[in-house]
Amino acid sequence: MTSPQPDTEIRAELVRLIEGLDYFRTWRIAQLEAVLPPGETVDLNTVVVPGSDFLDLYDQQSRKRARKQILNEVQSWYAHTANEFHECMKSSEHQVVQDINTFLARFRADIGFDFFSESGLICRMMNKAIKRGRLANDAEWCVLQELMVDGTPGDFTPKEIAQIQLLMKAYKGSK
Repeated sequence: MTSPQPDTEIRAELVRLIEGLDYFRTWRIAQLEAVLPPGETVDLNTVVVPGSDFLDLYDQQSRKRARKQILNEVQSWYAHTANEFHECMKSSEHQVVQDINTFLARFRADIGFDFFSESGLICRMMNKAIKRGRLANDAEWCVLQELMVDGTPGDFTPKEIAQIQLLMKAYKGSK
């Protein structure tokens, strides 16, 4: 009896997301190495594991449900990391915000999808802003501005896009 073939759609999605995860991992390691004292090394336990670890684990699974769980774990990593980025953008110094924005722009250009869109952060942020009827802060405005300029507004209805554009315009007008 042969083991069932991995679900090609789940695996393809996992491979796509892992490419972005590894891109982030490389960037994060370089950031950590830049501030280390001479002779010290980065504690890799503080950085997300390589994507190949997720793929190896996926390939060891025989049940579709278990394979789907591996994909969900990587998707959860995107959501968690996007939330960390968002918090840093709200409370950090200008250089940190600029570094994150530069990373996100390079990520989109090099990997081919938007980090925040993939995480679900933009969708949640848009829904909250529309529900409250205003944008809460500069970080929220910046994330939504990225979506409007370079992101994937096709994921949202024309009504949602129009509502967010009005909220963004009102927010900038209040500054």
